Amino acid sequence: MTSTPLYRSRPSGFEIQPASQPEAQKITDFIYLSEGLSNSYLITTPEGRIVVNTGMGFEAPIHKRNFDAVDSSPVRYILVTQGHVDHVGGVDLFREEGTELVAQANNQPHQADDGRIAAFRASRSAFAFADAIARAWTYIQEHVGGGIPAQSRPTPDITFDDRSELELGGVRMELLSTPGGETTASMVIWLPDHEVCICGNLFSAL
Repeated sequence: MTSTPLYRSRPSGFEIQPASQPEAQKITDFIYLSEGLSNSYLITTPEGRIVVNTGMGFEAPIHKRNFDAVDSSPVRYILVTQGHVDHVGGVDLFREEGTELVAQANNQPHQADDGRIAAFRASRSAFAFADAIARAWTYIQEHVGGGIPAQSRPTPDITFDDRSELELGGVRMELLSTPGGETTASMVIWLPDHEVCICGNLFSAL
């Protein structure tokens, strides 16, 4: 008699897959989505690009290829909605001269905490994702080429405690701390003129 492992019975647990989309999905006239373990978003403006979340390091080449096909202008800001590795892992690949990384003030301490428990976490959960990650590596090598980038451990250039505002190319953004989210470094991004909220993992795996 065989039984299904308990972890495979989690609702929607295996709908979350590493980045492998051939192109970005258009959400609005200026917002695009590239799906992955945590979704990555591109906001285009006349004055440059904003990238929201960068995926794991090994996913970043897919996100970057998809976004560059839409708009290859300079990346002015990278916003990360929390400090987990699937949000900050691809920062180094997207970061250019002049790019500013924006995060909630607890982002750096949270990354440090993640580093301290990384081996413990991997020893107890890597088996559940090993097949999906192996497929992702193969896809990246076949469709993007080049090596697999290292996992980023970035230092934010701009941080805030409770609330902050950014504006680029006429796109206004309100950054709101949501410490009751998945991490103490969680935030959401509200675009008041367009009534769009990019909520990261505040409600589920988004």
